Amino acid sequence: MMLRQFCAPLTAVDTVNTESVSEVTARKDIRAGDPYLSGHYPHFTIYPGIFIIESVGQAVRAHVTRHHGAAYRAELVEVSSVRFTAPLVPGNTLELNARITPGEQGSDLFRVKADARREDGARCAAMTLTFRLEDRNA
Repeated sequence: MMLRQFCAPLTAVDTVNTESVSEVTARKDIRAGDPYLSGHYPHFTIYPGIFIIESVGQAVRAHVTRHHGAAYRAELVEVSSVRFTAPLVPGNTLELNARITPGEQGSDLFRVKADARREDGARCAAMTLTFRLEDRNA
């Protein structure tokens, strides 16, 4: 039986660029019609902060698949810091840039410093997360 790693069907990234071994970028268009926005602050709908963290997680998982293969996954194990600084509202585009730093030699942990901005350049969030690289076949 395969266990789900995260709660889908939230699509928290629309496009992901995994070309760099130490960086991943992603974009997410915030759409008023997306079902998860309908009740979040009814008179001022915003993309929830926890979804920004999920956006980073989905981008990192795509990066791990690209650079380590489908047998590996990234498990979020720690949120060291997170700061939300500006809202994302319908019509905005979330632009993520995440720098990936491997842990000490022999460690299966790696650190991600992510910067989330709107299309106008305003910073929405900054965070430092730690993930564990796991081999699904082990």
